[in-house]
Amino acid sequence: MTVRWVDRNEPRAMLEQQLDEGRPAGRTSNGLPAQSIWRILPQRCSDFVSRCATQAVLFVGAERTDEFADAMRLVCEGHDVIVINPRETAAARAFRRAGGTFVRARVEQLPTACCRFDVICENYPYPSGRHYVPPRDFTLARLARLAPGGRWVLFTEAARYATLLKAVGDYDEAVQRRFKVGLSSLAPERAPLSAYPSLGTRFRLIFERRL
Repeated sequence: MTVRWVDRNEPRAMLEQQLDEGRPAGRTSNGLPAQSIWRILPQRCSDFVSRCATQAVLFVGAERTDEFADAMRLVCEGHDVIVINPRETAAARAFRRAGGTFVRARVEQLPTACCRFDVICENYPYPSGRHYVPPRDFTLARLARLAPGGRWVLFTEAARYATLLKAVGDYDEAVQRRFKVGLSSLAPERAPLSAYPSLGTRFRLIFERRL
């Protein structure tokens, strides 16, 4: 029996089901314009995974039930999904019991020779104190594990850290030659859920490896 962690009553899921069934995406079954629904729904990691081909996806630092539900959705669609975090939560154990792959590890511990991902996604990293990683090292650890054409998508409320990460893509010549980078601000309701207090604006950083 396949485990589905999707609430078919939520507007996003209704629209996705409509697309899966081959119905026109101009309007949902309740008459709402599809584009208006996409504009008001919060983004999530699975939004950056192709619906047309099997992809290798890495979730970094997932802890909450909603993050593992998003990962399991991709597993059920046939994608190759790995979730990593040095800390194992109850949600991680439930994900593993449901058939998902969870590894207690940091990105830096994944072998670059065999780990190449089409999408790497992480929500709200706050590297500070003894966990602090300099922005360049933090960035290179992720970029080294992207497949050609792959994307690293990061959501954060830490404006300064997001700016420092983007600067690696803008000013490091080796990175600049091989990757494109974009930084966007998001309203809190458009970003993934966060356990941190809202600061009014959240940020989305995307590095894309050139083909």
